[in-house]
Amino acid sequence: MTERPSLDDPEVYRMLVEGIPAIVYVDETDELSTNFYTSPQAVELLGYTQEEWATTPDLWVTNMHPDDRERVLEENRRSNRDLDRFFSEYRMLAKDGRLVWLRDEANIVSDDDGTPLYWRGLMLDITAEKEAEEKLRHSMDALRRTIQQRRELAVRLEGAQEEERRRIAADIHDDPIQVMSAVDLRLQMLAAEPSEVTSRELSELHSTVLLSIERLRSMVFELRPLALDTLGLVVAVREYLEHAAESAGWVVGVQDRLATEPPDDLRATLYRIVQEAVSNARKHAEAERVEVSVSTVGDGVLVQVHDDGRGFDPQGTDRPRPGHIGLATIYERSELAGGWCRVESRSGEGTTVECWLPVEPEREPG
Repeated sequence: MTERPSLDDPEVYRMLVEGIPAIVYVDETDELSTNFYTSPQAVELLGYTQEEWATTPDLWVTNMHPDDRERVLEENRRSNRDLDRFFSEYRMLAKDGRLVWLRDEANIVSDDDGTPLYWRGLMLDITAEKEAEEKLRHSMDALRRTIQQRRELAVRLEGAQEEERRRIAADIHDDPIQVMSAVDLRLQMLAAEPSEVTSRELSELHSTVLLSIERLRSMVFELRPLALDTLGLVVAVREYLEHAAESAGWVVGVQDRLATEPPDDLRATLYRIVQEAVSNARKHAEAERVEVSVSTVGDGVLVQVHDDGRGFDPQGTDRPRPGHIGLATIYERSELAGGWCRVESRSGEGTTVECWLPVEPEREPG
């Protein structure tokens, strides 16, 4: 039968101290915390031998990370002055060049009459814990930046949309409403003298009404075409492009490479992106041909709008030009939807706007 070790045996305490996964030490109560004893774990953790700890009074101070040194020394001085518990977390430079995070805790040991004799402490390796904290902090910082950027994008996008709504409202007020008001006034005058009505006057009124209808039809395309909800994205894009070509004089083409129809919200975002790219081409490109391609790529949808116009320098297009939403909003729409956008253009070689947006998987009803 194995004999139980005696608690009075110093060897038992030595085995206990040297068996725990931490550095046990005994230090002087001076500013350098001159070492009396350091357990062998210091060799494995930091690389310095027990002899080096005992014979190099400033080893602890000189190998402490410079960014932590003054703070820790002040904590050490305060503990020596007040004879209060020492507790600190700091980095030490190991003999092989590694940086090791330590949690260092020590208590004063005094004699029977209260005279302080030495510090008895424990150093615990917390490097893995600190590295995990740092990774978490970086992740949280990145998340906060992403949230802030999305908020800023949403604010800018909403501002651009409101500007576009104001423009459309002004167009409706200044064009169809004014024209139809004039038509109404003219009809009232003709009704007062029906015998004076001529076919020429009726023809002029008819032409005016047709122009107003056409203008309202254009505004419907700009707002939300019925085809987008009833016939799908590609049909709505084709109708919009053909309508734009009537006034621009373009040759147009639409390529349909969709495997499945995108969800409603994504369909609307993709339509707006195409709409804004085509609008920019109409206002600035001086193109003869405009082509749109809509394709299923990976787990998302890719739209490409290409014109053969004069091209431009894509740099510096992060702000919309006065009077329209601009390319900036295309970027912002894409980012808000979790996708990406790029613009390729050269002077005299046309412009290609290319955006990819992910299709979110459909959620099961809860």
